[in-house]
Amino acid sequence: MDSFVKMINRIARLSALYREKEFKRFGLGEMHHAYILGVCAEPGISQEELACKIFINKSNVARQLAQLEQKGFITRQSDQNDARRLRIFPTAKSLAIEAEIRSILADWNQSLLAEIPKEQQEAVLSGLQTIMEKAETNMCSKK
Repeated sequence: MDSFVKMINRIARLSALYREKEFKRFGLGEMHHAYILGVCAEPGISQEELACKIFINKSNVARQLAQLEQKGFITRQSDQNDARRLRIFPTAKSLAIEAEIRSILADWNQSLLAEIPKEQQEAVLSGLQTIMEKAETNMCSKK
């Protein structure tokens, strides 16, 4: 049997390919959904806060946000109290596709879980939640 991490990595890569295909029609890359959903959930979030929430380094977040801003999905404004800090806001374009992005992600999740009996799905998701939280704790405490 393959290792746990190898299986998780393969699922993550296949998920990225799925998102890439589905989000292409919006002019988005496979990871842009994380930025859009994060900004739609918390308008005015700082780049640093968003980077921390989605576990992506600040320089990558800045590059991806620049692309999203250029495509009209977000706006960035200087913080009123600290001009060095940028606040991110969704545009009408992001808000218009937020529900569809969530639907695409839900459909993928549903298709992956379809072969697992309903009564086992909760246990699988609960176990993965525990593993994810352990990984977050290990990485966040070692900063």
